[in-house]
Amino acid sequence: MVDMVNYYPGSSEVSPGFGLVTAVWSSTLADVMATATKPCPPGPDAESQDLGMLRGMVGFNLRLAYNKASQLFARAFDDLDLAPIQFAALEFIASNPGTSQKDIARHIGTTPPVLVGPLERLEKRDWIVRSRGEDRRRAHVHLTPAGERIMQDVEERVRRVDQELALRLTTRERERLLSLLRKLSGTP
Repeated sequence: MVDMVNYYPGSSEVSPGFGLVTAVWSSTLADVMATATKPCPPGPDAESQDLGMLRGMVGFNLRLAYNKASQLFARAFDDLDLAPIQFAALEFIASNPGTSQKDIARHIGTTPPVLVGPLERLEKRDWIVRSRGEDRRRAHVHLTPAGERIMQDVEERVRRVDQELALRLTTRERERLLSLLRKLSGTP
């Protein structure tokens, strides 16, 4: 199982999410996602299977929803080879130009060392630029003009992924779900 928050296309960088992580790192993002989060096909008696206490466990149900979100994201971004952590970083940078790597990591739910690789790949693609100010310890991150252009496409794709993920929810249910998820994660 691959925790997509910490998987980086084209590299062996990964940190464990909900368990041990094993994968073949020569695979593309879509290849890894196709095997890592693809649910097993239901058997003929799937409807009659008892999940026991799993059905009532928050973590288990979050994981099922996360798997669905990861599948949709991988399918939508296969041609861009963009991981969720890279999108989260791009979106945060677009909304907070000149922010620090430390602030990006803190606000998107990762650590600065984990964020280094994804930012390096975004910089190699000329989507972001990092610069040092008077305080040489703090890098300021901005989108480049190419990054601003790609964000228009990326944001539209993410909107479609989010809509497809929440397709079975009413507007009120979606808002309530987001509120509860923020409450669980301790974010405003």
